[in-house]
Amino acid sequence: EEQVYLIGNLFLEFQEELERVYRVYCASYDQALLLVETYRKEPELQREIQSVIEAVVPQAGPSGLSFLLVIPLQRITKYPLLLQKILENTVPDASAYPVLQRAVSALQDVNTNINEYKRRKEVASKYARVEQLTLRERLARLNTHTLSKKTTRLSQLLKQEAGLVPRTEDKEFDDLEERFHWVSLCVTEMKNNVAVYLDNLEAFLRFRPQECDLDITGGPVPEYCSLMRELQLQAFPRFKQRLEGLVWQPLCTLAKALAGPQNLVRKRLDKLLDFERVEEKLLEVGSVTYEEQEARHTYQALNSLLVAELPQLNRLAVRWLGQILCTFVGLQRDLAQQVLQRAEGSLAQVRPLGLGHLCRVARAS
Repeated sequence: EEQVYLIGNLFLEFQEELERVYRVYCASYDQALLLVETYRKEPELQREIQSVIEAVVPQAGPSGLSFLLVIPLQRITKYPLLLQKILENTVPDASAYPVLQRAVSALQDVNTNINEYKRRKEVASKYARVEQLTLRERLARLNTHTLSKKTTRLSQLLKQEAGLVPRTEDKEFDDLEERFHWVSLCVTEMKNNVAVYLDNLEAFLRFRPQECDLDITGGPVPEYCSLMRELQLQAFPRFKQRLEGLVWQPLCTLAKALAGPQNLVRKRLDKLLDFERVEEKLLEVGSVTYEEQEARHTYQALNSLLVAELPQLNRLAVRWLGQILCTFVGLQRDLAQQVLQRAEGSLAQVRPLGLGHLCRVARAS
């Protein structure tokens, strides 16, 4: 009985952690299978993976990774069944009985929440895709159903603007969306600024004054030309290469990573208008069609997912952007130090100009 009590209590203790880990795994399972398929197209890599699996898990057989990937999915669904079986074989007056009851209920909730999270992710993945369509392609997608939906949404929006119907207030989401908007704007602005910086740097590198005939003999001119040649051939190109790799590319990746959530936020507004219209009909008529019910569920799924994940996305994006800024400052500092060190080395080789030499330079000019 004590062991049964400990089993039930253990599942209750790890309920939140189980849900947090398994929901991400289950939602990513289909994507993992697609990745496995890409591995199978590379025979050498597939053989290496299979040899490791056979050495560690011989019972996996030829199915390999697919066999291993499905095990956690099967396990999380079996936990409530196993606990239910233990509960059925436990006498009701045992001290472990209520603990097992709570454990069964908790694991059922975990599975329900995992399925709901997976459904939300599927809805989000559908609307997060950013398609670059031409005007012709956009027009080709228009049909009666699409026009009807857009007209209904526009009508709902106009009625809200005119004050004829109330607008749904969601302060929590509005605050998150505003912060996300500013983060996205900062990323876009920095990306544009770095692009201009790179263009100006490219123009600067094309300008080579050291190759011009300055018609000045002696003095610091040779050292200056030597310094500039060294910087143009080594320091500046190296700086440009590091800037592109450590600042520009991460910025582009960050901007691309934000494109999907930006599209989701826009889609949420469309789905909110659908949701509000359906809610009005539900209040007036008392029933809605299956399609309208799906529209309600789609909005609720999108909204719940965004409210749950936008805070983390905002934090990660700000941290990512901060690291990029620090890297940019560090690259600038490194370049300044290199230029200063090389310039000091060149200056040390320059002897002070004599008065006679200065006079000759003045007469020549």
